[in-house]
Amino acid sequence: MVGFISELSLQSISLRILLAIFIGGMIGYERGTNNRPAGFRTHILVCLGAAIVSLLQDHLRINLLNYATQNPIVSQVLKTDLGRIGAQVVSGIGFLGAGTIIREKRSIAGLTTAASIWVTGCIGLGIGWGFYSLTIISGIAVLIVLVTFKKIESVLINQKITETITIFYKNSSPISQDIMSTYDIFKNHHIKVKNLKKDIDENKITYTVVLPKLLNQIEFISELTSLEQVSEIRDF
Repeated sequence: MVGFISELSLQSISLRILLAIFIGGMIGYERGTNNRPAGFRTHILVCLGAAIVSLLQDHLRINLLNYATQNPIVSQVLKTDLGRIGAQVVSGIGFLGAGTIIREKRSIAGLTTAASIWVTGCIGLGIGWGFYSLTIISGIAVLIVLVTFKKIESVLINQKITETITIFYKNSSPISQDIMSTYDIFKNHHIKVKNLKKDIDENKITYTVVLPKLLNQIEFISELTSLEQVSEIRDF
């Protein structure tokens, strides 16, 4: 589409709705196959809803234009903001995306899905206005980011977390033996020890460690507590 049109035909409306369903579905399919909280149908509805809002506003623009053409006297007082309704849609989608964000103990999950919902809504607005080239290219770009850049992110970006763990040991065992047993568990779970601080009086050691993001915390803690010489674990 090069410029504004003066009439919305049934063919044009159908094309925009189908394009919104297709692009929203492609993005939603990628999210759904990764077991994300917002998947196939959610992204379709977001893209379709945004496109419908743009279609309504485009229809309103055409009606006002035709009315002003037929009644030149009132054309000076007719005003419309072509971006107002679309701006409200973008804000509303932000609240929907917030529902997909899950805060866990050490990280926040769902941010990518929330962002994909937001950008899908923006694409839907463009589709409703008839910017076909822009929205198709944008949809392809979103899919590239979600599929390809995920692998790049896992390779190039640090996926680990620094944490401190305080372990209390029983007085009956030598602390050097305790350290060796604990280090073996750290090594098995790909945990790197950056620093440790001994407290002989309380028979405890505070470890500063680098944890992988995919650490199975339940299994890790279970192995530590299964050690006969470990009496208590704190700050984890």
